[in-house]
Amino acid sequence: MFFDENSLSFFHRGKLDNMSSKNLVQLFEEFINECTYSRSLRPETIKGYKATFDHFTKMVPEVSTVQLLTVEMINEFFKRIKTRRRIVGRDTVRIGLEDSTIKTYGNKLNAFFVWLIQRNIIKENPLDNIKLRNPEYKDQRALEDNDTPKIYSAFALHSNGNSLLLRRDTAMVSLLYFLGLRLGEFISLRVTDVDMEKRLLTVRAETSKSKKSRYLPMHPTLVFHLQEYIKERNKRGYQTENLIVSSSRDRGLTRDGVKHWVNKIKKHTGIKFHMHRLRHTFACNLSKSNVDVVNIQKLMGHSDPRMTLLYLRSVKAEDLRDDINKLAI
Repeated sequence: MFFDENSLSFFHRGKLDNMSSKNLVQLFEEFINECTYSRSLRPETIKGYKATFDHFTKMVPEVSTVQLLTVEMINEFFKRIKTRRRIVGRDTVRIGLEDSTIKTYGNKLNAFFVWLIQRNIIKENPLDNIKLRNPEYKDQRALEDNDTPKIYSAFALHSNGNSLLLRRDTAMVSLLYFLGLRLGEFISLRVTDVDMEKRLLTVRAETSKSKKSRYLPMHPTLVFHLQEYIKERNKRGYQTENLIVSSSRDRGLTRDGVKHWVNKIKKHTGIKFHMHRLRHTFACNLSKSNVDVVNIQKLMGHSDPRMTLLYLRSVKAEDLRDDINKLAI
């Protein structure tokens, strides 16, 4: 069948008109479908897009079409989430969200707005004319120097004589402390990702946030704990390809299993612990050991060095004393 230039132009205009006639929810569903099936983005990324858009539609339900995606309405959204009262726990009242959360919402909405522009559904990105405040982080994300030994000791004291559990838990902390893995990378590890001969661990592209494989040298302490753990799981006859096994059956540790593990650490140590604190600790320890920021970026798998710098905010002033003392006249 032959199409002349006018026919193709008419066909293209018709397609655009059809897209523009859809409401915002329908367009967002198409955006998510592309992210899921064409771009193969990580489930966590897609989950974040969905949660942000769901919050957006609840806070500004009047914005139902792309024609209403104006700077004024986006500002109204930020105003509402910044000033609304919410109940946290049983009776704690908080006003609004933190700047870091608002910045995250803006970044995730921006991905959808850019997609709309690329398809000529909107002409301007309403976020282009809004400068969100960069959050000021005051919390200490990295663990204190004596926290990690406490965690190791807790496993020894509360393993109840289960040698597999003791060696698995010790290997888990060592993987996170010495390699700074993300949760998704961590639970997706396979036995074949560990090369004991070369002392390298592979983070496969399909499990990495950057969609690129990276190869991490293993610290001697990590190598020792992994060897002890693998020896024990082989003794028990585990066949699963997953490196980190469940405590009760021959399968990989799930996200719910990780939550249970984290809660166990909190209970036995009293430390305000979560998985990502070990990733922050990894970055800060490298920095305190005078490792170049570019190398820290590579080890952590960041595509943007600015993200690496955010992880280094937990470096304390006293950690910089030796650097100051190097100055001379």
